[in-house]
Amino acid sequence: MTRKNTIVLFFILCISFLLSLSFSPPYDRMRDDREVFSYGGMAILKGQVPYRDFFDHKPPGIFFINAAGSLLGGGLWGLWAINTVLALIATWLLYQTGRQNRLAFPWLLPLLFNLMIRDNLISLGASMTREFTTFFFVIFFCLFLGESRFREILLGLFTGLIFFTQQEQVLAVLPFLAYILLAERSLAVILPIARMSLGFGLVLLPLLLYFAWNHSLGYFWEDSFRFNMIWYTAQHKSLGDHFRTIKRCLDQGNFEMPFMIALVLAVSALFLRHKRKGLLLAALAAFFLSLAPEFMANRFIDGAIPADSFAYFLPLAGSVCVLLFVIFAFSDEAILANRKVQFPFALLLCCSLSYTAFQHSSHLVLRSSDRDINSPVLNYLRQHRPGNYDLYVFNHDDYIYAYNEFQILAPSRWIYHHMWAWYSQWDADHALLNSIAGDLLRHRTTYVLMDTIRLNLFLRPANAVWWRDFMQTYYQPLPVPGANYNILWKRKGTPG
Repeated sequence: MTRKNTIVLFFILCISFLLSLSFSPPYDRMRDDREVFSYGGMAILKGQVPYRDFFDHKPPGIFFINAAGSLLGGGLWGLWAINTVLALIATWLLYQTGRQNRLAFPWLLPLLFNLMIRDNLISLGASMTREFTTFFFVIFFCLFLGESRFREILLGLFTGLIFFTQQEQVLAVLPFLAYILLAERSLAVILPIARMSLGFGLVLLPLLLYFAWNHSLGYFWEDSFRFNMIWYTAQHKSLGDHFRTIKRCLDQGNFEMPFMIALVLAVSALFLRHKRKGLLLAALAAFFLSLAPEFMANRFIDGAIPADSFAYFLPLAGSVCVLLFVIFAFSDEAILANRKVQFPFALLLCCSLSYTAFQHSSHLVLRSSDRDINSPVLNYLRQHRPGNYDLYVFNHDDYIYAYNEFQILAPSRWIYHHMWAWYSQWDADHALLNSIAGDLLRHRTTYVLMDTIRLNLFLRPANAVWWRDFMQTYYQPLPVPGANYNILWKRKGTPG
């Protein structure tokens, strides 16, 4: 690599690091999903098993990533370090692959990738599942274009990492795996299938052994697979609502320009001369399949208004760059490979996103200033620090943060409760609420953090009535200095 290329790579890696720094723990916003993932990592290190000891419907990869971050130490800094290193690896590989394929601007797509993956308007915070799977996807693509003797094993490995971190994101790699089998191998397809299966098995087998050893294979299947098939993807919205959501999220998240440029150039390239049109079709299919989360599920605000999930569009950071890569690297049209023609596209792709990144980095807000972190309730609990099983957060997801701050385990595996507000048939016989109540009584849990107003969100009023009756029987509101109204409850008969 020439001195000039080394300098360019150094600057791209510096940009990647600086963009990651703006999402470092002191400045990364608090989100309930990430607090659940952090809790899962902590619980694993304390000997608990995902799904058996705490419920979530995400695949287990995100919990083990968080556990690895905790092992590195420094609180959330360990997780941030893993995230940042993956961003740097993906950036380096994308740049090197661009150079090897003689892109006019090998720095352009690595820069665009970092600007998109760190777009705070879309990501809404760092270290979410689709952020990790997007890193894995870009690394997968660079390995796909590489010539390593272990190429197919590595492709299977990263397919497994994607699948067991966010299942539906594996759809975006399937066109490339099909391309290997259909376009590259006319004979002896069994060998590449076996190699890719071996790589996938390197992820699958340890997970199966882990859950089997802990007698939790049933929980693993029920929560991370069956729940998603029966409940999570069961609510639908109209095709028009889907397209309106896509338009709003791309526009408000500042993804509209790269999305449209990639799509228009790809469609144009299909009708122009292109060396590898099969690969172009695979990249275009991956581009559309990266939008699968939007079409697989729906959430509602107040039970009626379809909600926009901006984070569903974060995988476009990888699929847009991959599609542009295939367009620029293998086009037989001189105009598409011309530096003077590509330069305006480079400006259109990066300028607006660069402004978004600058706005974000120049207006960072300290995580410690979050309203919930500084709430009177948490300040009270800091003075009366609870131990394991001594605090339960009921139907108030933001306060799951309390488990992580105090490094304590919840008394029940049901660490969040929005299913009661999403699905009208959920827990029709109160069996789950009864199990939670039994766990609280068994562990003699001292505090329950619950806002009674939020019980109105339950779609089955009988569930809300049942829980309210239980709380009034065994717990009483605890006045907290500085609080406008009581959301902390204390077990009756507890001293102090």
